Amino acid sequence: MKAYQAVGVSVVVVKDNKICYSQTFGYNPDYNDSTLRKPIPDNGIYYIASVSKTFIGTAIMQLVEKKKLKLDDDVNQYLPFRVCNPHYPDVPITVRMLLCHRSTINDKQYGWNLDQINPEKNDKWQKCYNNEMPGKVFSYCNLNYSLLGAIIENVTQMRFDEYIDRYITSPLGLEASYNLTKIDSTRLVRSYMYDKRKKQFKPSGSVYNYQYVRNVLSDYHTGESAARLSPAGGMKISAAGLAKWMMLHMNYGHLDGKRIISKKSELAMWEPQGADRNYGLGFSHYDKVIRGVRLYGMTGGAHGIHSLFFFNPEEKYGFVVICNGCTSKAANGRQMNYEIVRALYKHFIK
Repeated sequence: MKAYQAVGVSVVVVKDNKICYSQTFGYNPDYNDSTLRKPIPDNGIYYIASVSKTFIGTAIMQLVEKKKLKLDDDVNQYLPFRVCNPHYPDVPITVRMLLCHRSTINDKQYGWNLDQINPEKNDKWQKCYNNEMPGKVFSYCNLNYSLLGAIIENVTQMRFDEYIDRYITSPLGLEASYNLTKIDSTRLVRSYMYDKRKKQFKPSGSVYNYQYVRNVLSDYHTGESAARLSPAGGMKISAAGLAKWMMLHMNYGHLDGKRIISKKSELAMWEPQGADRNYGLGFSHYDKVIRGVRLYGMTGGAHGIHSLFFFNPEEKYGFVVICNGCTSKAANGRQMNYEIVRALYKHFIK
């Protein structure tokens, strides 16, 4: 933490399906003013950025199991506007392609709604697509998951966050939600962006704006407004809660007597969808973090937050690391988090 000037870090180590180490370091809510520093609470709730995609992927797999949709269905079966790469108009974009970032959709016009890709609302919608055949090339894109949120809503006729609350987080007893108004503000761990010019941290308030969320919910249109609650990155959860979520997947979709998805669906989520990347259906695998060890999970980084959970399902251990801000030296925080994982592995697993 000192090497990367980290504001705060929470870590959890799981071994044999039990938390064997859990610790929080650093401060909240003001790093720059020592008079306002308070320790991050052990039950502090973080915005977890792209680790959130694992919740969307799990929700989609539930709907596949319920025969509400199929992975290789054309997404236009489930959306109120047409999604089609103008360079390959005869090649359908499928649910699977959105999940594994092979849709050819990009984030060049990414925003807090779906208007940018809606031909009826944006005359430059074509810019949302790369000139590549859908399904062939990996290209990471948050808009894919905004569309998946809308698909969940159109299939279930529920807001995507409410579906996840009802069918995923509540059965597991997780205090977690995409809906900020359901989160106790006193437990939120603020995130900090590093200003290289001023050489200091500044609070990133955009993801903790309660009034914004209230306004969104007051004018929410199911099936169209999903992007406004950020399916791609907007989940809020504690490090311990994320460890429990990790244990569910480490145990092939089952935990504490609750089965959330089948083992078949779980394994499908881990399976890379192309030879060029290790990315599956909301999950990835990581072979270079610890030499000679394959870990499954996901990383995230946005608005100052850097998060990850990695697990080894065969040997039943895993790690959660969440940082709420560090300097630009940290290569988006990922390198620091990888170093922390290696240290935790050395001292608690190896």
